[in-house]
Amino acid sequence: MNSELYNEILSDYLLPFCTAKYDLELKLHQDNDPRHNSLLCRSFLNLNNIDWIKSPPKSPDLNPIELVWNELKEFVGKKMIGTGTDASTAVREFEKLMTPEKCIRYINHFETVRFFSFIN
Repeated sequence: MNSELYNEILSDYLLPFCTAKYDLELKLHQDNDPRHNSLLCRSFLNLNNIDWIKSPPKSPDLNPIELVWNELKEFVGKKMIGTGTDASTAVREFEKLMTPEKCIRYINHFETVRFFSFIN
């Protein structure tokens, strides 16, 4: 995947999904992958008023999306996956569990960890 494809994903999927599912100010957590930090991506985020929170790569304590990926991997790992269709079905089942309240819990976890890391 390159910056252009990543930007298309943000445009074609992230914005419509967030608009349809969440009535909240959008805060996007990204690690320091070069695609996330490209001029194209940063311009897109600025143009669409998306607050970007940069986090270290693969750091579950500092990056809520890593918590989501971990939970998704565990959820799918417990399923009997034999085909691509099985995998797609499992991901769609997991998607139904991702409520706005659950996302807020992940973000609040991040805020708590970030607070404690600054006072220690």
